[in-house]
Amino acid sequence: MTNVEGGRIMKKYSRIIALMMVMALVMGSLAGCASKPKEVEKSPEVAVEETANLDPALKVPTINFWIQSQTKDPIRYEAGLMIAENWKKLGFDVNVETREWATMSAEGMKAHDHDVFMVKWGGKPERVDPYHWLYSMHSSDEASEGGYNVAGYTNPVYDELAETFSTSLDANVRQEAAKEMQKLLAQDVPQPPMFKLKLKNAYNKSKFENLTPGIGLGVYSFWNFMNITPKTDDKILNLGQGGDINLLNPLATKTGQDIYMLKNIYDPLVRLDINGEVVNWIATEVKELDDTTIEVSIREDVKFHDGQPLTVEDVKFTFEFAKEVKSPTYSQYVRNIESIEINDENTLTFKLDKPYAPFMSNTLSQCLILPKHVWGELYEEKGADGVLTWENSNPVGSGPFVFDYWRPNEEFALKANKNHFQVPKIEGILRTPYAQTFGIIQGLIAGEVDMTSYNMMPLDLEEVKKSPDVGIIELPDMGSYVIHYNLRKATFEDVTARRALTMAIPRQTILDVVFDGGALKTFSLVSEDNTFWTNPDVEQLDFNLEKATAELKDAGYQWDGEGKLYFPDNFEAQMFMDN
Repeated sequence: MTNVEGGRIMKKYSRIIALMMVMALVMGSLAGCASKPKEVEKSPEVAVEETANLDPALKVPTINFWIQSQTKDPIRYEAGLMIAENWKKLGFDVNVETREWATMSAEGMKAHDHDVFMVKWGGKPERVDPYHWLYSMHSSDEASEGGYNVAGYTNPVYDELAETFSTSLDANVRQEAAKEMQKLLAQDVPQPPMFKLKLKNAYNKSKFENLTPGIGLGVYSFWNFMNITPKTDDKILNLGQGGDINLLNPLATKTGQDIYMLKNIYDPLVRLDINGEVVNWIATEVKELDDTTIEVSIREDVKFHDGQPLTVEDVKFTFEFAKEVKSPTYSQYVRNIESIEINDENTLTFKLDKPYAPFMSNTLSQCLILPKHVWGELYEEKGADGVLTWENSNPVGSGPFVFDYWRPNEEFALKANKNHFQVPKIEGILRTPYAQTFGIIQGLIAGEVDMTSYNMMPLDLEEVKKSPDVGIIELPDMGSYVIHYNLRKATFEDVTARRALTMAIPRQTILDVVFDGGALKTFSLVSEDNTFWTNPDVEQLDFNLEKATAELKDAGYQWDGEGKLYFPDNFEAQMFMDN
């Protein structure tokens, strides 16, 4: 029996007690809702002019709006319903459909076969440099299936700025381009951000100390797993999270929860510290020989969990292999690598086809080094498709944590790698998925959950005060809740329609009712806390149904006798505003 599994058995009865508490709380909440319904501020009705004899072919298609269920994500559920009701007031037909995140991710994030859905994007350390927000999510190069340009936004002016932002090694030139890009996104709203959280994470302060939260990730930071220190003989960190992980294949998964755990199992060449700055890890030195040539030296004392040494051959293989199999996870990081040459047993040289500003902060930090003896054999046996569909159910990495076991929808366990060059202070991580946030909160109070990256809302904070053992840490959230329109669909291809839909999002009401004051409005994907990169002067399309209606009318949109919206006569969609 492993230490982690032993810890699981010890927690069994407290988990049963916590579950009973959850059920009691749910019943109490339902009873409270039945007796005191929460009042929602009603939006004003919109007056529109009726146009007679409209061509039925011009009627704007029904919007299929995907949201998560109330039990899985009450915030996105409630906010989604409120947004849909206001879109209907503009004359749009809206069909709200609840979907599991795995389905939403596969059909929306990867296949781009959606109309519109909402995502909470995390402010990961690698996103301090806003390459992800500004290039990956909006360059036309990323608009194909599997790319992060989920909206399919294509703007030649924007692409020119994106190229400058990506290739210039002058920080001031990149900053100027970034601010112009944010200006265009704020007016064209292909994927408008709406809210950023006031990030608050909880942990058991009677059992653990020396928390090291990182920018964007809070307690889910890699450095926190490395540095958090037990205060008792119980050295297993019980991590309570909403939902299970999905896939342990680092080349195939694009889900944050998977990647966070994989970064404990595998090592990259460099890591990003708690402030998002590059620090050496497997690499002992990284030298930029010129704008497109980077020399990397690696440690000699690293071994994979099966005992095989990690060598420059594994490093070279990882980057070339990710490019060869067209890894959806790493494609954006490796596409500019032209060649990799091994110089000696500890040094290799990367040659890029053009300058790439975030090469160290993105490519070298995000690509996890794979054992060639495992993945090379798999490729020979199953080919590229087989590699990308492989579950990798017993991952072999070289990282500071070793995979122990995974019982889907029950537990996921890692144990400390005592042979790593940097050994964690804890002996293992036991990650337990919860179907509802009630379970996480009650688990914290009962002492079953030691830590969670779930963001505590005001009512949650009041609840956890019942336990003197629960501590709270606060830090800025560099991510945001984002609406993803699909510009490949007629309704969203036109910028006027998108602007109107965006102005029909009742931001303040959602903040007051759904977030209970635990979030802030935001109008740029680059967080206001990211002061060097953000543009504080972008257009702010806040809630304004009258202005939304006026812009639709000025663009020639029409309404029938029932207030339903129709495209203009001789309609030609315009994807972006005139600059």
